[in-house]
Amino acid sequence: MAKSKLDYADVDNKQRIIETATKLFIKQGAHETSLADIAKELNISKGTLYYYYPTKSDLIFDVTDIYMKRLSGKLLKWVKNHDNKNSPEDIISVVFKIMFKTTNRGKLHIYLIYEAISYNKLLKQRIRSAYTEWQKMLEEALTEILPKEKEPAIVAEIILTLITGGVVHSALGIKMSPLPEVLPHIIRK
Repeated sequence: MAKSKLDYADVDNKQRIIETATKLFIKQGAHETSLADIAKELNISKGTLYYYYPTKSDLIFDVTDIYMKRLSGKLLKWVKNHDNKNSPEDIISVVFKIMFKTTNRGKLHIYLIYEAISYNKLLKQRIRSAYTEWQKMLEEALTEILPKEKEPAIVAEIILTLITGGVVHSALGIKMSPLPEVLPHIIRK
């Protein structure tokens, strides 16, 4: 019994850390926020925080991963429950708009990718795994909305790549081509 209570406490503590870190990352930026800042905001010792998250990259990964899984899940659910009145272009357009709308989370995502490609091999593996999962979710959604598409995995890969690039463009303030002009190049009829 004591073990399961401890497990619940660990989950609750981890959730509190993630929520607080998210708030501070968005407010101050991930680069400017230290684990000490997060511990102070939570009113816990740095040692307690390090018990759950030995590195800031681990924490940023969990913040980003949770967000992406929630967003992917919501989008997948929305795609599965859409009425047939929406065209595939409209559905994919909504996916892009939702992804680009969240600039603060996008900045976290960019920071995380930077950490991974710079020097953190374990983080790189975790991101690679997450991208594989996100691509499968997109592929599943595309199979629903584009039943005639012969290569939904390739289209999913293109969309995921465009989303990642779009997040970078959005964070930099680079104007992108309007989606109605881009989508015909992605969706084959």
